[in-house]
Amino acid sequence: MIKRAGATAKISISLSRSDLAALKKRAKRLYAGNVSAVISELAADAALLDGMHELVNWLGGPSLTAVERKAIDREWSQQTRAPKRARKTKAA
Repeated sequence: MIKRAGATAKISISLSRSDLAALKKRAKRLYAGNVSAVISELAADAALLDGMHELVNWLGGPSLTAVERKAIDREWSQQTRAPKRARKTKAA
C-alpha cells in the first residue's frame, strides 16, 4: 500500500448518494476528481465557521433572534424587480 504524503489520516464515512454525487461533482470540477481535497476544503470552512461563532459569542452573542433571521432570509430570497424607468415625454 502506498504511504500517504504529509500528516493525513484515512477515514471512513457514510453519506447519502446525493451528497456523495455532489462531492464528486465538485471534486471533478475543482480538484481533478480528488474527493479528499473537497473534504479538506469543507473542513477548513467548518473551522472558519466555528471561529466566527466564537467571535460572535465573545462579542456578546447574536444580535438577531431566530425569528428575525428567518424573516430576513425570506425577504432576501424573494425576487426583486428592477425599478421602473420614467418614460420620456415627447416635446410639443
